[in-house]
Parts: sequence; C-alpha cells; structure tokens
Amino acid sequence: MQSRNERHNTHKKTKAVSRQEHRKKAKKGNRNKNGSKRTLVAILTAVILLLLAVVTKVYFDVKGTADDLFKEANTNSKYSREVDLGQPSGEKATEPFSVLLMGIDTGDLGRNDGMEDGRSDTMMIITVNPNTDRTTITSLQRDTYIMVNGIYDKLNAAYAYDGPALAMETIENYLEIPIDYYISVNMRAFQEIVNAIGGVDVQSDLTFSEQGFDFVKGEKYHLEGERLLAYTRNRYDDPDGDYGRQNRQRQIITAVINKMKSVETLTSYQNLLASLGDNVQTNLRFNQMQDILMGYRSAAETIDEKALRGSGEMINGVSYQIVAEEDRLAMSEMLKRELEIDDTDDPIDSSTDEVTDQDADQDVNTNTDESTNEGTDEGTTDFEY
Repeated sequence: MQSRNERHNTHKKTKAVSRQEHRKKAKKGNRNKNGSKRTLVAILTAVILLLLAVVTKVYFDVKGTADDLFKEANTNSKYSREVDLGQPSGEKATEPFSVLLMGIDTGDLGRNDGMEDGRSDTMMIITVNPNTDRTTITSLQRDTYIMVNGIYDKLNAAYAYDGPALAMETIENYLEIPIDYYISVNMRAFQEIVNAIGGVDVQSDLTFSEQGFDFVKGEKYHLEGERLLAYTRNRYDDPDGDYGRQNRQRQIITAVINKMKSVETLTSYQNLLASLGDNVQTNLRFNQMQDILMGYRSAAETIDEKALRGSGEMINGVSYQIVAEEDRLAMSEMLKRELEIDDTDDPIDSSTDEVTDQDADQDVNTNTDESTNEGTDEGTTDFEY
C-alpha cells in the first residue's frame, strides 16, 4: 500500500502529464485554426485577384473598342457647345445632352461594310435629361427638304456629302439646337448588337410580310437576326410609309435600351464588342461613355417617342417631305425644353439660312399635284408635345 507521500507525488505527476497533453492539443488546435484562416484568406485573395483580372480585362477590352470607334466631328454651327457629362463619384449628373443616331445603309444586302460611302437612311435625335429622368427619341424623315451646305436637298444627303459633321450641322441649323454627339451604326452592327444581347421582344403594330417573315398586328415577337431586319425594313406595305418604319425602328431602339438596363452579367460583353468593330462610329470618348453609364441611368426610366412629319411634294421630279414651318418650330421648342435651353442665352441671331437663287428656282418649280408621301396623308403632321 502506497504511503500518503507516494500518493501525493503520483497525483502531481499525473496532473503534470495532463497539463502537457492539454498544451499539445491546444497548440495543435491553434495550428488547425490558423491553417483554416490562412486557407480562407488565400481563397478570398485568389477570388479578388481573379475578379480584378476580369474587370481589368473588360475595362481594357471596352476601352480599346471605344478608342477604335472614335471619330471626331467638328461642326461650324453657331449652336455647337461643350457638354460636361462628369459628376462627383456616386452623384447624379445634371446636364442634359443630345445624340444624333444615324443608321447607315451599308453592311448588308450586298452593300459594302464601310461607313463612308452610305447615306443615313435612319436619323433620330436622342435627348437625355437626368433632371426629368426622361429620354426622348425623335425621328426625322430622311427625305425632308432642308438646307444642306448652302443648297436645298434631302436630309440624308448631308451624311453622304461630308459625313457626321455635316449631318450634325445641318440638323443644328434646322432645329436651332445643339447636337452634342453622334453615333453612326450600319445595318450589320444593328443586327449583331441586338443578337449579342439575346434579341428583343416587341409587339407588332402592323400585319405584313417581309423577306419571308410574317407579322400580325398585336402579336408579340422575339426579334434577332434576319427577322429583326425584316421587321424594321418594311415600308411599302405600311399605310404610313416611311413613318411607320420609323416607328418600328424606335420600338427596337427602346427595347435595346431597356434590355441593356437589365443585363446583370458580363458574359456576352465580348460578343457585343465584336459586333461593333468597323460598323460603328462616334465622337463619344471612353471616359464620356463611363460618365453617361454612371450619371445618367435614371434618364432611361422614361422613354418618349416623337416624329417630325411633313407632306409629300415633287420638286424638279424628285420626291421630298415638306415640313410646315409651325411644325418645325414646335419640334424645335420641344427639343429645347428637353435640353433645358433658354433662347435668351443665344448670343447670335437665330434667323433661318438665306435662300440662294437656285433654291428660289426650285421653289417656283414645286408641283404639289404629283406629290407623294409613300402612303402618308398629305398636309398632315403627327406629333404631340
């Protein structure tokens, strides 16, 4: 039998061994916890680096494409101005701006892909106002009888004569407003951009057939590829002629804007960039595109659609659209309101361009009995302000 001293010594040794084992287990547990923390940190670091790499790649891909699309357009119009699209980080923009969107008739139907040789068959003024949270898309008829570089011609001739700069200047002088930026898109880009975002859904406003595709009024259609182009091309079967086609084109533009607002991933961004290439030109720089994306999102909440109409007349054997002066002035005033332009701030007299002798001869030879408007009722206008 152990003595009291022997039992005491044995108990002390047992406690000492227990403490040593506890310390070993504690150290091992700490090593496991520290190892788990280091593993978690490593994973998070890798994820963050991967995200940064993706964002950086997207940034430089987009910037590179934006740089390729840029083409300056300097106008001599007295209405030209500089717009500050920037704003402090996280704050909403305050300055409205305008963009001339032109659809160029190249890049499809056997036509070349260049932007230089075509005419602007589609012309829309897009005004963006962050203060009213509204974007307005206004269609202009391509055959509008208008002063182009000193002589009267069709509106779409301006682009053919001297590209975006003359087109912008012609519209600035006609509507007495600044056109701050332009975007030219040919038919191939139009189709491929819509394809890249997965197509758009619209409700047909007319029953018609075009290029083997059938559309029924009131029915909804998912549009991309050739079906998309067929929907936007038809005008000869439309009682409203080219104005009806313009309405369908505005439908598509509105649907694209809404679709782009809801895009939640970057998975298709490369397809979108690839669709631009040589098929798009603009005088918007990359930093300005960033400013619009960050500061003007709310302006896409409401999208209004307008159209400036005229009546068909034959002048020297050529069909034109003649816009009544009161309608031109009404459209000008509406656009000025959207851009928050005060006429009293214009330092230069805004009288209309002087008519040349050649123009006067053309007016004398006007023959309204042979007028045509591709199905539009003559002498009528169709817009509300």
